[in-house]
Amino acid sequence: MISIYIDYKLQRFQSQIRYAFEYALSALGYNYLFVERLEQVSENDVLIMYGYTEPTGEELQAIARKYITIFIQSEPDLFDETAYTAAKLKSNLRKVNLLSPTLVISARSFDYPAVNYTEDGLKAGRITFDLVANIFFRLAMQEEALNSAGNENYVLADSQSVFRDNMESPAVDNLLWLLDSMIVEYVRSSGTYTSKKLKWPKGEKAAVCLTHSVDTLQKWSLSSLLLGIADDVALFFTFRWGRLWHEMKGKLKYLFTNYELYWNFEEYRSLEREAKVKSSWFFASEACEDIDYSLDDADLLEEIQNLDKEKCEIGLLATADKLNRDDFLSRKQVLIHLLHKTNIGIRQLRYKTNAKILELHSKLSPAYGQSHAPDETPGFKYGFGLPWMPWVAKAQSGFWEIPIVLRDRYLMVNYHKELPLDDAKRMVKKIFQQCIKSGSVMGIDMSVAAWTDISYMEKLYPYILEMIGTADTWITSPGKIAEWWQKRAAVTVDESLYEVSVSFADDMESFTLQLIGDVRIKEILDGNQPELKYEKATAKDNIISFEDVKAGDVVVMRIDREGQGNGKAFG
Repeated sequence: MISIYIDYKLQRFQSQIRYAFEYALSALGYNYLFVERLEQVSENDVLIMYGYTEPTGEELQAIARKYITIFIQSEPDLFDETAYTAAKLKSNLRKVNLLSPTLVISARSFDYPAVNYTEDGLKAGRITFDLVANIFFRLAMQEEALNSAGNENYVLADSQSVFRDNMESPAVDNLLWLLDSMIVEYVRSSGTYTSKKLKWPKGEKAAVCLTHSVDTLQKWSLSSLLLGIADDVALFFTFRWGRLWHEMKGKLKYLFTNYELYWNFEEYRSLEREAKVKSSWFFASEACEDIDYSLDDADLLEEIQNLDKEKCEIGLLATADKLNRDDFLSRKQVLIHLLHKTNIGIRQLRYKTNAKILELHSKLSPAYGQSHAPDETPGFKYGFGLPWMPWVAKAQSGFWEIPIVLRDRYLMVNYHKELPLDDAKRMVKKIFQQCIKSGSVMGIDMSVAAWTDISYMEKLYPYILEMIGTADTWITSPGKIAEWWQKRAAVTVDESLYEVSVSFADDMESFTLQLIGDVRIKEILDGNQPELKYEKATAKDNIISFEDVKAGDVVVMRIDREGQGNGKAFG
């Protein structure tokens, strides 16, 4: 159990602080409790003290001789969007080496991201910058607020962000890694134990979701063919013969057969069937300036129905032409009615998202959101590699946002030039390895048009499918990830001296729990029938795997404590 004590002097920012702590500890999988008095902390707990000022040596000794203690000093200005400017943000950036180099914000200077208190008998450490406020700053998209100058339609481009050169690694996940490393080391060195829920159902190393944005279905019309002559001339005189031939073949095919080159549903699905995976598709529900199709098209309706029959997930591709709740809701309801669903996910067209649009998304109560991705290169928008509930209108929203880290847009150098295939493969492999390293979500969006626009997509997409299929990953949909993250959060774990009790609020196909510290599992019992063993769980090396769990199941694990450790703590 993790106990969190928040200094009463930080009462003004209580909601923001709790929001950041809840995200961090839920993502890491720890059972936690906010306490108002130290008397509420159990001797076996890890105590995280979040204070306005650092405690004195005497105060710390009195606490840390009794509890494992991690102290974090607050920097309240990071919770207040009026207290920072873009210039102040830039001047307070500091690079720290965590799981990978990470930019953090701190007005205080420091040499190391974390230190140990070395006095005899103390079980304590300190994080030297405000990790909690740094997580909140990114969760709440505070940098956008600093740059918007009150313009509610402002969208922060990656090129304008101070974090633009640090997006290739998940900065927030790195901050979680630091906190997790300290908890694990202190628990192991103190001879106690704790438990944590692993991120993915069977303890996989990462989750993967394959998605396709249907943002255009018409590559050519007579007018666009005429306008495209200038582009063809430019390709000719810049010696880009391969690209020119690719474009000319498409134009000739369209002129003589009227075949629509962007109608690439089956091209993707045939490869996915062969790989035994399913993808998710995002459709707009009506035509507008940015969308060249509507759901009145009988052929398109047939495609959508076929995808639905194959159990591919279908979500709403939202556009910014009518930024009001009624129009957003109406467009969502069109797809819900068509699919006979109770709810669907939402993605903003081209990932052009800001606080105003997120607030509209929140008002729709979608099954999930998937509207955040870097602009030009693979990586982690705002530093997130795991699902999170956005901070909307000064409160936590009610839906999970699932990150996208790879888009077909990143394969294009410019309008006329694409990356060479070998470079594209290296780029894909690099971001996949980063997701494996951090245990995060590999969200992929290959638009329906990309099959035509990227000349080698028929070679690259099979490469992606093989890469994710041969690794220890959970290949699923964004909706399933959101559903899993919600169910995982609802699992209750209670720890006592010689027992661990796990209570399930939902049916779950799989769930994995890890015990950390000097313990050994003796037996696993059915908490509803204590005289019987629980047959749906197996344990190996303190990793407990659950299968086919039902809502209401209670599992009791009896443990042996193997003695008191005295190893060296994190530093």
